[in-house]
Amino acid sequence: MVGIVGAMVAAHAQQLTGRVVDSQNQPIEFANVALYALPDSSLVTGTITDARGAFALEGGGARRTFLKVSFVGYETRTIDAPQSGVTVTLQAEAAQLGEVTVTASRPAIRLKNDALVASVQGSVLSRAGTANDVLRRLPSLTSDNKGVFSVFGKGEAKIYINRREVRDLSELDQLNSADIRDVEIVRNPGARYDASVKAVIRINTVRRAGDGFGFDARSSWYEGETTDLREQVNVNWRRNGWDVFGTALYGRGAYLIDSRIAQQTRLDTLWQQENTLYATGVDRWVRITAGTNWEISPAHYVGLRYTLSPTLRDDINHTTFNSMVHADSAFYDEWHSDNARRTTNHPAHRLNAYYNGTVGRLGIDFNVDFYTSGSTSRSHTEETSRMQEDRVVNSENRVQNRLVASKLILSYPVLGGEFSVGGEYVRTHRTDTYCNPERIVPSSDMTADEWNSSLFAEYARETPIGQFGVGLRYEHVRSDYLSDGRPLAGQNRSYNQWFPNVSLSTQVKGVSLQLAYTAKTQRPTYRQLSSNVYYANRLSLQTGNPLLKPTVTHDVSLTASWRIVQLMASYRQERDAVIDWTERSPSDPKVSLITYRNLDRLPALTVFATVTPIFGPWTPQLSAGLIKQWAEVEIDGRPVRCDKPLFRASLNNSLRLPAGLLLTLDARYRSTGDERNLYLKDATLVVNLGLTRSFFGDRLSVTLRGWDVFRGEQGGYTILAPRMVYEQYDRYDSREFEVTLRYKFNAAKSKYKGTGAGNRELERL
Repeated sequence: MVGIVGAMVAAHAQQLTGRVVDSQNQPIEFANVALYALPDSSLVTGTITDARGAFALEGGGARRTFLKVSFVGYETRTIDAPQSGVTVTLQAEAAQLGEVTVTASRPAIRLKNDALVASVQGSVLSRAGTANDVLRRLPSLTSDNKGVFSVFGKGEAKIYINRREVRDLSELDQLNSADIRDVEIVRNPGARYDASVKAVIRINTVRRAGDGFGFDARSSWYEGETTDLREQVNVNWRRNGWDVFGTALYGRGAYLIDSRIAQQTRLDTLWQQENTLYATGVDRWVRITAGTNWEISPAHYVGLRYTLSPTLRDDINHTTFNSMVHADSAFYDEWHSDNARRTTNHPAHRLNAYYNGTVGRLGIDFNVDFYTSGSTSRSHTEETSRMQEDRVVNSENRVQNRLVASKLILSYPVLGGEFSVGGEYVRTHRTDTYCNPERIVPSSDMTADEWNSSLFAEYARETPIGQFGVGLRYEHVRSDYLSDGRPLAGQNRSYNQWFPNVSLSTQVKGVSLQLAYTAKTQRPTYRQLSSNVYYANRLSLQTGNPLLKPTVTHDVSLTASWRIVQLMASYRQERDAVIDWTERSPSDPKVSLITYRNLDRLPALTVFATVTPIFGPWTPQLSAGLIKQWAEVEIDGRPVRCDKPLFRASLNNSLRLPAGLLLTLDARYRSTGDERNLYLKDATLVVNLGLTRSFFGDRLSVTLRGWDVFRGEQGGYTILAPRMVYEQYDRYDSREFEVTLRYKFNAAKSKYKGTGAGNRELERL
């Protein structure tokens, strides 16, 4: 006993440091490192590795100790009497090697502490095409027609590539799937993330070695009822720790929306509208990015990144709107409206500078950002009426945005774990002016200033029962709103809020488990807060609600992973959820005002499961999930329940064919159900088909793909609101044929490590 005590006392007298890497010398983050004392193998202390694979333990001075290093998907290693500076290499488990490295049959999906991790390198996903294509084929991820990804049951996800946030979603199209090592899906982000971030997707790329010049060029053509184009080139040059990179992207996106809208409004009388809407438009954009990264030493990185979105051509939208109107079932009028809107996007600038490194045992991650953008939108509407006078409505909307932000994260090993502390400061300024010379709707001049200061602390360490993590974030938000230069009474507010999170990750008989609790918020967008009134037709106007409160969400989640099966369940409670709403216009009793309001509480339960078996060259992935909410809204003096569950399922198939061909056949299904106070009344079934072939040693790849081949991405919904029943059915140009050519020469991914600051505010802008 005396010897054991002596060994443990000596173990705390000296620090033991080292790194954990895989067979390709890639750092392994969140690996468990435990120090044991002999002869009874009692635990002295433990910790986890950081993003660089580094660890530090108080206990390196013990004469009779051994180190045990483990991580899910790798063989556990035990080292006798280690010395400081040791590098521990973990080998993938035999099953992992058989599934990924040798046969390249399927992506290994596993639970790694705070994230569900899907391996891409060496799997069929590496040939999916782009990062966009990879994410579309991962469990629990869904995307809308704008390319925004959400995690099932959580909400919109923030995306990071090598710890730097993706601000422009076109970056996902620029990243080749073959350059992705793995993707981490975080369903319960900790305190270091903005309190409004409910889910995170972290993309880690393959580390490229060597100096020299490389480039990657891609050309994509999409043909449906409209034509879309993507043309891009990425260049990179490396030498002696310097990394210079640049990207140029041109995009053309054409779209159409064909909608049928039925609206019943009980105001001064019962108004019934049967509307048809047909909208077309073309957007064109250019993104030019240039930057440099300097690896001063393996412990110190600095870099600068600048993105310019120049003015190319105006975005043009044309909308035709026809209305048949009845009052108390008697014919009232018929309107035909033609609207042309031209939007000029002013040049947008974003500058990010960062430092990332370690000083002794202290890790430092610092970012500073500057962003500015603006747009001018001019709209001309000609409205003809069978029974009343014709109208011409002109409007101009000018928006200017400016943001300055900084973020600092410090990390230090404490008591066998890692303690992180940091802060973020964001300052935003927005002006939004709206002018209607005919004075059919009021003109406005609104200025919004917001200051967001936050502090956070996190601690994580290995315990005898598993990996334990806890965090706390404090945010102080102050908002000032001016209308025509004068403060708006009751609309200038400040918030002081605390957001805790706690998690426990462990293994029970081969099953990886994570139990987590988080508190999050969602502040309304500036558009939702705007008091500007927009003209729809003679009976409908649209506006925001400056009195909206932020939504606060409490979420408890359980995630389990066993071999080829992953299960997830979560219960969340939203306070002051923002929903669509309708009110009577104060200036005209027959006109409805479409706006927003807060719902006191919105509880919901989510369950989700994924199975990833393998049958020779066929690699299927089946996922299914259910969201059940318990929402109640008061409509015309009576409570209405919105609690029909929403079911989603997907089946992704990859089939390796002779001659190096890869065939993909993917299907996703969504049932009818309630989502807030919207009832999704049409089920959707989307089927995508693709064929990929590589040439010249994988330098050239050709992809042929059919999107939504049966045109199933169509559907309708009903909004439940006071004095109104609103039903809409939308048809999109979702069926497209794609041809993509990609050529790469000595391509190397940038070493850029900047993560950015104020990212959530940029999204709101």
